[in-house]
Amino acid sequence: MFQTKITSQGTISLPAVLRAKYNLQPGEIVTVEDTGQITIYKTPSFAELRAKNVAYSTDKPYTNGDGFTKYVQEKYGS
Repeated sequence: MFQTKITSQGTISLPAVLRAKYNLQPGEIVTVEDTGQITIYKTPSFAELRAKNVAYSTDKPYTNGDGFTKYVQEKYGS
């Protein structure tokens, strides 16, 4: 468990050990969720999401290796 102080401007600092553990870099976006208690989690980058979902984007009928882009182009135009 870690503790941090809220500044008068409402900001908090994440402890260095957590920034290192989750590879959080200055300028990255984190998400704060309120579900009765506050949860902070790292927001995945677009590249991370794309890599995670590549299996879905290469399925037929979109076999050019970038199915999502082709789908968007077909649906909404180039």
